[in-house]
Amino acid sequence: MRYLKPRRNAVSVITLISIIGVMLGVAVMIVVLAVMTGFTDIMKNKLIQTQAHLHVSGIYFPIMDVGYVKDKLAQAGARHSAPVIAQPAMLQNRRNFTPKLVLGVNADDVRQVMDIKQALQPGGRFELNHGEAVVGSRLAARQGLMIGDKIILHSSAKLAEMIKVKPGGGVELANTGKLILPTELTITGLVSFGKYDFDRDVIFVNLDDAAELFNMPWGSATTVYGWVKDPFDLTQEMAALKTLLPSTTYRIESWQSRNAQLLGVLAVEKNMMFFLLIFIVLVAAFSIANTLITSVYQKTREIGLLKALGISPRQVMNIFLLQGMLVGVIGSTAGIILGTLVVALRMNILHAVSRVTGQTLFPPEMYFFNELPAHIVPSDVTIVAISAVVLCTAGAIVPALRAAKLDPARALRYE
Repeated sequence: MRYLKPRRNAVSVITLISIIGVMLGVAVMIVVLAVMTGFTDIMKNKLIQTQAHLHVSGIYFPIMDVGYVKDKLAQAGARHSAPVIAQPAMLQNRRNFTPKLVLGVNADDVRQVMDIKQALQPGGRFELNHGEAVVGSRLAARQGLMIGDKIILHSSAKLAEMIKVKPGGGVELANTGKLILPTELTITGLVSFGKYDFDRDVIFVNLDDAAELFNMPWGSATTVYGWVKDPFDLTQEMAALKTLLPSTTYRIESWQSRNAQLLGVLAVEKNMMFFLLIFIVLVAAFSIANTLITSVYQKTREIGLLKALGISPRQVMNIFLLQGMLVGVIGSTAGIILGTLVVALRMNILHAVSRVTGQTLFPPEMYFFNELPAHIVPSDVTIVAISAVVLCTAGAIVPALRAAKLDPARALRYE
């Protein structure tokens, strides 16, 4: 403790700078790792909220035996299952055509697995009777749609019936003798699940309306969704389904496999962030090494006197190693406190910076969320703190060895 401060001041400026360096490094690492963890957690939650846990789809044709697939899902451990027709369609708004995702579902099935009561905006209803549709809030805002408005949907299946491909190349209008009209639906509700891309693209319609729109038989489905008790552990359910359903007819996927690339990128980014940001603490460790080397030269006489009185080189070395470790412990503790405070006040900080710069630092259309997510994991904090203390202690090894090798006779004679 005496070596951490000079004779005339309560705290050494150099030591204080070293502690601040460690504190800032640890704080930055905690904030970044918390944000990355928050991104991953909220992304998983939003994916689970807007997707089924298990997806069983037909490889070549729509699923006609929906009841059979639902029975197999129940045998595999699914607590609920539902047939779904999920296909892209063109939304016509005046002369503009925009591709959107149409989900043909039964309203009762959706209410059992999604928090429709919270997602549904005031004034709307989620019944999905014949000729009705419920659209995402972002989609409605972009298209200028309101409850009670009518929308027109075009499917590729119907458009393909109007076109005939010539054997020699080129296309012409098909002479089928029948008029093919798009599907017109009335908006009865707006929903917002807090996931930007889902709220921007989804259109819920009745299952029979979807079958008619995409020229599919009534009672069929493109996919049968399944929901289980623990969506983060699907090992048993996936193994059971692969045994119960033939792989030549059905494609079986989990929400994790369907989003494997996204989840993998998030995991790699978090690890890379830790690897890159650890260099901030490494720079602070070099600062500690420089401080202790200076301290060794300043206290050459004291070290020589201690060794002349019988202190061992190992004890001298321990003094400077403990000094570096103490700087690491103090800096890490302060960094944890600072990082936790920044995470807790992150939205206030973002709003303040946005007001000063006049720019939106966290646009929802880019990141798909309404606020900056963050989740501090105790294991991450422990790893960061231990890494900082180890690096700071390692930074004291060179000056500690220099002090341990001082010859007491020469040190006292020169002084």
